[in-house]
Amino acid sequence: MKLKRSYLEDKAYLVVDDFGDMRSLIKNMLLSCGVSDISVAVNGLQAIASMESRRFDVVLCDYNLGAGKDGQQVLEEARHRGLIGLGTVFVMITAENAREMVMGAVEYEPDSYLTKPFNKDLLRSRLEKLIAKKQNLLTVEQAMDRKDFTQAIHIIDEKIAGKPPNISELNKLKGEICLQAGEIDLAAAVYEKVLAVREMPWARLGLGKTLFLSKRYSEAKEVFQGLINDNERYTAAYDWLAKTYKCLNQMQSAQEVLQKATDLSPKVVVRQRALGEIALTNKDERTANAAFSSAVKFGRHSVYKHPSIYANLAKVTAASKTGGAGLKIIKEMEREFSDNAEASFYAAAAESVIHEGMGNAEASKKSLDRALGLYDTLGQHASTDYSIELAKTYDKLGDPKKAIDLLHQAVRNNHSDEELLSEVGATMESLGLQDDSANFIAEIRKEIVRLNNKGVQLAKVGKLEEAIILFEEAAEGMSGNKVVNLNAARVLLMNMEKNGMAAGEMGKVRLYLDRVKRVDPDNQVLRKLQIKFQEMVSRV
Repeated sequence: MKLKRSYLEDKAYLVVDDFGDMRSLIKNMLLSCGVSDISVAVNGLQAIASMESRRFDVVLCDYNLGAGKDGQQVLEEARHRGLIGLGTVFVMITAENAREMVMGAVEYEPDSYLTKPFNKDLLRSRLEKLIAKKQNLLTVEQAMDRKDFTQAIHIIDEKIAGKPPNISELNKLKGEICLQAGEIDLAAAVYEKVLAVREMPWARLGLGKTLFLSKRYSEAKEVFQGLINDNERYTAAYDWLAKTYKCLNQMQSAQEVLQKATDLSPKVVVRQRALGEIALTNKDERTANAAFSSAVKFGRHSVYKHPSIYANLAKVTAASKTGGAGLKIIKEMEREFSDNAEASFYAAAAESVIHEGMGNAEASKKSLDRALGLYDTLGQHASTDYSIELAKTYDKLGDPKKAIDLLHQAVRNNHSDEELLSEVGATMESLGLQDDSANFIAEIRKEIVRLNNKGVQLAKVGKLEEAIILFEEAAEGMSGNKVVNLNAARVLLMNMEKNGMAAGEMGKVRLYLDRVKRVDPDNQVLRKLQIKFQEMVSRV
């Protein structure tokens, strides 16, 4: 498809390469194509800084950028932080052919690859095709930036009706947005329609996701396994198959699947971390050590670098080698995450366990007290991961009651999160804290569902004051529970609509909505309540 020359010219380009000659060569090629808006970056950090400062239409990034972030890590961070949008073209330029490098880059799905050497004609041809593919996504991107998923889906439907050349791209995007919006049935319909015409791996994977999210785990397992049977390098299918096995409480199978995926593509930090964590649950310290070591190695310049990886590696190292070796890793973590409260918490919790293993009771207690202080300081901002980490610490220190109390609260705050509940259940069984973790979790969930149903019913029959009291008390005890906080905000808004705005109630609504926003900013119920609240405030 031949585009008008001016269409390439009006785009903003970022060229990322650590070699000055290569940067100049690519820049001159673009200039000869009529492009004038060209920025350059000499390494990964500069590339991220450039994308933070402005939006680029096209990014041409070399894979090997010398010391620091590589091209894969630039792409993963840009995607993770929303520095590139749906309409951005990201091209990976590489001379690399090592399998782990190629697989790592493929995982994050750049729009295309260019293998060195290449000429101006190939560059121009590739960019014309890619820009044509993305040219009608700007309005969708704008709707997504506003978190208006309904409008984004509507825009895509209008575009699909015109039967454009990139209809496959639009269908894929529609399915992804439907999943993000929680429209599971609509997403399934998109994927089934595509598959009725032609077998597409991305559509089959999407259909598997809808089965997983609908808790049809056995069916989802068959879909993901089928994809792997057809293409053993389809690593995304391995990740979803492992998640499915976890929800089926088949932890050994989940570990085996993740091991195969990391063997295929070892540079993905998130997967190495997941493998290490599940290996710990399965008491396989050798695999855990290898996985966490790889996560530290490959994650040093990654946006997915996390203190829990270092903490787990320290604990495993201390158990398999010496406490001193474990404490040395803690020191490394503190250097990597200086002035970071989260890292300080993980460091203190890990130090407590290591010192206990070394027979240093006083040092162990001192570290535990520091971890508790940080946990309390974080308060309602504390992640459920912290509760699980602290529960593991208490168990190691011989206090199973406090461990169970923390896991009990984790379930209360996340009664609708299947993956997290599977992790809590596996943790309890691994630590020997509960013979029947499934029943333990089920009873807590029943209690919360009954509470929510009672509050909703009270609101339906007009007993708003009683509903408010019930949900406010529940939100006080379950500050991290999204459903409870959303219902508390909803009944307050209903009461304000009926009886008028009150400053105290407005403050409470903001509190409940902010709690949900911190843990699930894309929640569509949250967005509807935010809009409703803003409209009510603006009328006042």
